[in-house]
Amino acid sequence: RDEFGGSYDAERRAYSRLLLEEVAQYLKQEPTWLEDKTVVSIGCGCSGDLVTFPARVKIAIDPLLYVYQQLGLLMSDEAGSPTVYLSTGAEELPLLSDYADLVICRNALDHMHDPAVALKEMGRILNKEGALFLSVDLGGEPTPDEPTVFSADSLEALLLQEHFEIVDSIRDEEPHSGWRPSSTRVIVRKKPQNALILDKEEILRRYTARLDDDG
Repeated sequence: RDEFGGSYDAERRAYSRLLLEEVAQYLKQEPTWLEDKTVVSIGCGCSGDLVTFPARVKIAIDPLLYVYQQLGLLMSDEAGSPTVYLSTGAEELPLLSDYADLVICRNALDHMHDPAVALKEMGRILNKEGALFLSVDLGGEPTPDEPTVFSADSLEALLLQEHFEIVDSIRDEEPHSGWRPSSTRVIVRKKPQNALILDKEEILRRYTARLDDDG
């Protein structure tokens, strides 16, 4: 707070600007790239992480958001559309498939008891051109608040298992929690899936032939 202006709101707005710059840097884009995009933040906490993002649609998800609302901790946005807050976990996201252009999961994956389920959901809501930005602490011992411990290799193995392809991975970053040895930043995209293509002419031909047989 001494660095960012003294108040908690000023600190959180500065944090949002730093997060925006960090994500844009790893995506190799200017922040203005987000102006017509849909952004979903998983495990947003009460940090107000999307309040400075210039995105068209902004959705923040955290199981404790109802509590933060009751405490008056939600913030007004200073750029883009107003953030939509959903007080739910990441394991069953109430969003359509192929919906998001960018999913951010910063310092949240190791707080989950079953991160594989959450990653599957993140992949489901991400569109085929979209990107998932992960920032995850590595090493240390499990705690009640951070029950899942990752190494860089185990995290990347899980991402590949959940049908992501890794675009960029930076290890040995400063940890979010002081008792963790380090953290990593990873940009991933969905692996192309074989789409089910319906041959409409063949379906019509078989349907017509069946009608002829019945007649």
